[in-house]
Amino acid sequence: MYEFTLGDIFWFEVGFVDIPNESKIRPAVIVYEEDNELLILVATTSIPPHDPPKYFDQFKIPVLNWRKVGLSKPSWVQSLKLIHLTRTQLRDLVKEDDFIGRMSELDFNYLVGEIERIHND
Repeated sequence: MYEFTLGDIFWFEVGFVDIPNESKIRPAVIVYEEDNELLILVATTSIPPHDPPKYFDQFKIPVLNWRKVGLSKPSWVQSLKLIHLTRTQLRDLVKEDDFIGRMSELDFNYLVGEIERIHND
């Protein structure tokens, strides 16, 4: 059985907020863990921030070394949507072959710093 850990990126089914009963499989990353609870950051996108920026662009954080973690193209994490799950819930939703890769410590620390900045502003 796979043990999820901080910085892991895996395929995850994300429901659309504005379209009930519809979803899309997207990369997601584990950004926080405490005891049995995990905080998942989802809705990774390959659409870069717009020029000039639009409202939701302020919540996009680049995955710096996207190739090294197994993503096929430059990607950004949309830090607005955070999901709380227990390890058991995550194991029920995600299988070992959904694993994409793991962020380096430097990239992970950058991501968490940006999430904290965004959510504390």
